[in-house]
Amino acid sequence: MAAIPQHVHSAALLQANRAVIQRVRDAVSALAPNDLMRHPPGGGWSVGEVLEHLILAADSYLERLRPIVAAKHGHAVTTETMWKPSLMGGLLVNSFRSPRKRRAPRIYRPGPSPRPRALEEFVARHEELARLISASGDKEWRRIRLRSPVTPLIRMNLGDAFSVLVTHAERHAGQIEQRSSRSSRSSR
Repeated sequence: MAAIPQHVHSAALLQANRAVIQRVRDAVSALAPNDLMRHPPGGGWSVGEVLEHLILAADSYLERLRPIVAAKHGHAVTTETMWKPSLMGGLLVNSFRSPRKRRAPRIYRPGPSPRPRALEEFVARHEELARLISASGDKEWRRIRLRSPVTPLIRMNLGDAFSVLVTHAERHAGQIEQRSSRSSRSSR
């Protein structure tokens, strides 16, 4: 991916994040409470388990992002400041855009039942993500590095971490929408 102005990428992430929150809200609000735990016919996670997975992943990143965004960094940011994904960050984001099935890292596998109010918890995490993206506008994303919560071997920049969370939620929003439409058809 070519470098783009950081403020343009920030605006695109905020818009995509708002859209994914709305997609998930719409899909889940169409379900009866017992449909949250219904597994798809071919196997896989229920809608509730997908939400729990998204919450676990968001928590692991947000705990790393909060102190970074709160810290004072010395790089001046202007409308000319460019952002580009790191190699590993770009690969991770592209893997979420692929339709190929992937096995979730162990730390992100949901337990036997999702937490109560999983939809509200998901929304709260992504609203916090939006606040962190906005609050980091004075930081040069490509210069701030962090390690992946899954493995210290993967290093990414701040913009990568924001992109990972939004793209990961978009991937699973599609699964939630598919499972939601199946559940609403079968309960008629």
